[in-house]
Amino acid sequence: MSRFIPFTEEELYQAAHKDIKQYLESIGEKVLHSGTEYMWERHDSVKIRGHVWYQHSTGAKGTAVNFLMEFFGYSFQDAVITLLDGKYMATHNTRPEDMLGKQPDEKHHKNHKVLLPPKNSDNKRLYAYLCSFRCIHPDVVTYFIRKRLIYEDKDNHNIVFIGKDKKGIIRYAGLKGTLTHKPFRRELTGSNKNYCFRYIGTSDVLYVFEAFIDLFSYITLFLMDYDWKTFNYIALGGLYLDVLKKFLRNYPHIKKVYICTDNDYNSADGINHGQKFAAMVQKELSSDYEINIKTPTLKDWNEILIKGEEQ
Repeated sequence: MSRFIPFTEEELYQAAHKDIKQYLESIGEKVLHSGTEYMWERHDSVKIRGHVWYQHSTGAKGTAVNFLMEFFGYSFQDAVITLLDGKYMATHNTRPEDMLGKQPDEKHHKNHKVLLPPKNSDNKRLYAYLCSFRCIHPDVVTYFIRKRLIYEDKDNHNIVFIGKDKKGIIRYAGLKGTLTHKPFRRELTGSNKNYCFRYIGTSDVLYVFEAFIDLFSYITLFLMDYDWKTFNYIALGGLYLDVLKKFLRNYPHIKKVYICTDNDYNSADGINHGQKFAAMVQKELSSDYEINIKTPTLKDWNEILIKGEEQ
């Protein structure tokens, strides 16, 4: 059973009144005009007007929350969280720096299975986004596809990036949109952040990133001339020290750690959380590991890769 989240009345109102057309377009779905309403191209019997919908073929109807539950298989709580973009009262009073190093709730995910979308027949949109738009080397992309750690989903052509446990069981999966003008990212239902995207090699070196795109970018930038497939990599999906600690406990062959987090300041508080995280790792793990901090000169490693391609 999912952990109960006491949403406020205002939050429930905001989620229920989210514009459905805007939500669908944000995840790459096509929505067409249909008189005074809109029609969802994938389900042409579904008509949309603002935050309400009606399916003529079944008679089903409801608000944006019901929409995600009906067509995407969300629980009520997951639907509300998604429509609020993850911003609800339980997180409003927590500053970003207070979340550094906090481990996600293991019990919340203990009995959950990750619900993966079906694979597309090819990975053309995935390659176009990662290689043409993000400038990542095709060999890097192909390698992780063959390792079954990324693929293109069939319905929305998002990139699905996967995290597995030591037994090879999928415990985490996220989506990254391939529409360059509409950024989109979310974790799939049942995902456990403790098993975020990672690759386990044979060497004693680990590279730590915030996002898998920066992981791929760093390999393209600096490691292609080396036997990069022997190294270990993890993309934390944020800044979680406890997740990193758990990972290191599970893989005792690792002795050297390179912290490669972003180099950007939060405009709200003026704090460079990537550097703060790196300092925390240095302080807490240096007695057990050789810690090295690699800071990008621009915002992140992918920006360096793109700028380099443009020069």
